[in-house]
This record gives sequence, structure tokens and C-alpha cells, in this order.
Amino acid sequence: MEPVQLETNRLELAGKDEQALINSFFALFRTAAYVEQNNEAYLTQSAKFHRIFRKVVDNSGKVAIKVLEGRIFVCDKLVKFDSDGMVRARSIIDNWHQLGIGGMILEEYLDSRRIDKLIYLITRIKLSEHGKKAVGERLVDLGVDGITLLGVKKKEGKAPLGDDKRLRIRRAARVTFFRAISVVEDVMVRTSENKDINISQTRRVVHSLIDQIATDESSLIELTSIRDFDEYTFAHCTNVCVYALTMGVRLGMDRQRLSELGFAALFHDLGKVRLPDDLIRKPDTFDENDWKQMQKHPQLGAKTILRNLRFDQHAVRAAVAAYEHHINADFTGYPMLHDKRPTNLFSRIISIADTFDALTSGRVYMKKAISPDEVLRKMMYQMAVKFDAFLLKLFVNIIGIYPAGTMILLSSDELAVVIKNNASNLMNPIVRVIGDRSGPLDEFMDIDLSLPEYSSRRITRIVDPVKYGLDIKQIILAD
Repeated sequence: MEPVQLETNRLELAGKDEQALINSFFALFRTAAYVEQNNEAYLTQSAKFHRIFRKVVDNSGKVAIKVLEGRIFVCDKLVKFDSDGMVRARSIIDNWHQLGIGGMILEEYLDSRRIDKLIYLITRIKLSEHGKKAVGERLVDLGVDGITLLGVKKKEGKAPLGDDKRLRIRRAARVTFFRAISVVEDVMVRTSENKDINISQTRRVVHSLIDQIATDESSLIELTSIRDFDEYTFAHCTNVCVYALTMGVRLGMDRQRLSELGFAALFHDLGKVRLPDDLIRKPDTFDENDWKQMQKHPQLGAKTILRNLRFDQHAVRAAVAAYEHHINADFTGYPMLHDKRPTNLFSRIISIADTFDALTSGRVYMKKAISPDEVLRKMMYQMAVKFDAFLLKLFVNIIGIYPAGTMILLSSDELAVVIKNNASNLMNPIVRVIGDRSGPLDEFMDIDLSLPEYSSRRITRIVDPVKYGLDIKQIILAD
């Protein structure tokens, strides 16, 4: 794939025609995933795309669609999407990348018949046949010319961090993480007392979290595995914020959107300060009346945010997310919507993060914690209809098969805790070895199971740290 000659600091934005073309192109892929090629809905979308395609071709010649580091360019112009458009685009781009396709060049003379064959080939091709070469060969077999498929331009990997730098990053992450918990506590206490909230302080901590995730997301993700906080709600809101921001970064959100997402995530449970304290701290399982009270917190949260915070974009986004984060994709959950409409993107992100953290923590809703790997299985299979499918897949890719904080037994009979996942090798994360047959180690040892020198060590099974009398928090914070 040839490099695109663009200034990195001053990108030319796509005009209305290019924007309309890519939106229509992606709409074709979405429609083709559900209906056959002769379906009226598809034919309507196809005719619309071809009209726009002819207009762009008349102005610019052949059309180049390229994906570079998560950003989409049409005729070398950057295309901007709204939040929901970004998610729809990413789901299609992910499918392209699985096939090794990083974009395509469409020649001026292409007709709708050739383009339709391309769409349906990419949509229907079996994974066993995947690969840009296979797609290209099938196009030739179908008699389709005028389409050049481009390979995926791989992002240059970051240089490995030295031990000293990694330690500094992890220590900075801890400072930011625990400061965020403190800020959430301050906000909730002041809200419960009807005092003014320091919004500037909240935004600063959200931006610190954004910077930390951009530097090394794993240093914050591992901290979310700490479960023994006295004040669960404060840590829960911080964990949800970390998960949500990491998803936002992976989606390619700009800093403004990330700021609004982080702000909404921190305040998503603010309505709980309006509930009786003995309900929040109740050690027993909720009865029907308890649930009726608890299910009021989304409405209470939205009202509290709009009443107590200065009315701006951050407050509006936070109020919507507070109201919607327990409304599921299948419209179950609460509060009940009279007009069934899709929830906001921020709400859908926060819903996934909130569910995962609540189930793994064993507080409020679930009085017994469930292991992170089991929670992921529940969310992916038993609860899948409750979540946005693409966002759930994205979340699982972030958390990994063995989430940070999971205690495991290795084939070498060593006991270890997962510290960080390898994005390209989820089966073999980075782990902290804490003991062997002879007992606990005097010094813990971090090893990357994906490296050849550790190929003899494999994960045998997940173990319960309680059975061994071990404290995950101490292990995570050991250095």
C-alpha cells in the first residue's frame, strides 16, 4: 500500500460529497449483511451510492478509500464521523482488516453491478478463505475489474519500555487512579450535602486518565482488578471510567469526546447518593421493595446532574448516560422506555463497563463476586442480547481471555497473576509469578508468556486466590 502524502498536523477534511459517499458505501455493507442482492432495500441503497459515486468521480477521478491508523480517508481527505457513525464504520473496517484489506481504489468506469459484486463478496466470503489475495482472486473469477484492493498499513510498534520507565508509568497510573477515586468520593459527598461540586477538578482527573491510557492502557486496567475497597461505589465509578475511556480511545474518539465520555462514566451512578444509605450497604439479597428503590437511581442521577452541575455539553452527556446505562439493547432493563429508541453511544459503552465491574466485584447487585473470565462468558453468551455486539467485542479484546488480576496455575506448577494482555496473543498474557512448589517467592517475577523463552510455560487453569489466602491488591501493587 502506497503511503498517503498528507500533512499530519493539517489534514484536509472531506467535503460533503466525500462524506456522503463513504456513509452510503458503509450503508451498502450493512444492508448486504442482512438481505440478498436483489432485495429492494439493497437496490435502493445501491442506486443512491452510484449517484454519489458518479458525482465524486466527475470531480476527482478515481476514488481511493484508505484506512490509516483508524482514520478513514476518501480521495486523501479525512472523513469525520459522529459518535454512532464512528462505531458503524469501525465494525465494517474491522471486517476489512480480518480479510487483510486496508482500503480500495475504485476506477472511474465502475458500474453498480461490479460494485455490488465487491460488496457481497466481502460480506459473504468464508473466514477459511480470508485474505486480500483470496478476495482479489475471487473478483477476477467473477469478471470484476477496476477495483484495486489495498493492504492493511500496519502501525509502527512502540519501542519496548525499559524497566525504569515502565515502573515510572505504573506509579503515575496509580497516582492518577487513586486521585480519581478521591474525586468521585468528593463529588458524591458534596452532592449528598447539596454543596457545590468542583467540576474543574473532575475534568482534570479525566484528562489525566486519558493521557495515561494513551501512554499505556494496561497500567490502569490492572488497577481495576483491585476489589477490596471499603467504599465500593467510588472505586466502581473509577473502574467504569477507565474501561469506558479505553474503549473510546480504541474507537478513535478525539479528546473532546473522550473528555465527555470520561465525565459521564464517573457520574453514571450519581443518583445513588439520593437513595437510603442502608439500602446501598445492605449485606443481604435485595427483596422486591429494595429493587424498586434501587431502580430509581438512573432517573435520580439524571435529575441530580442537571440540577447540580453547570448546564453544558459535559453535563448533558452525563445526564443521558446516567438515565440510560441500565437500558439494554433489547429494551429490557430500567427505566422502561415508552418510545423504544436506540440508546446513546456513551450509554452503551458505560452499560458494558458497568455490568462487568459490578459482576466481578460482588457488591450491591450481586452479593457474590464472579471470576472475570466467567463474567465475560456470561456477557458474550447468556447476556449477549443486552449489549451492542460490536462494542462488546471491542471490550473483550481490551480485557482479554484472562483479564488482569486473574490468578492462574502454569504448566510449570507455578502460581501467577495476569498483569497485562498481549493484544496479538490473548492466550499468552504477561503474568506475575508469585510462587512455585516450594512456596511463595521472595521476589515476584514478571514474564511474557508469548515470548519463545517461556514457551514451556502454559496456562493450565484459573484458580481462586481466596483458597490460597492471597491478596490480589498486594500482588498488583507489589512494585
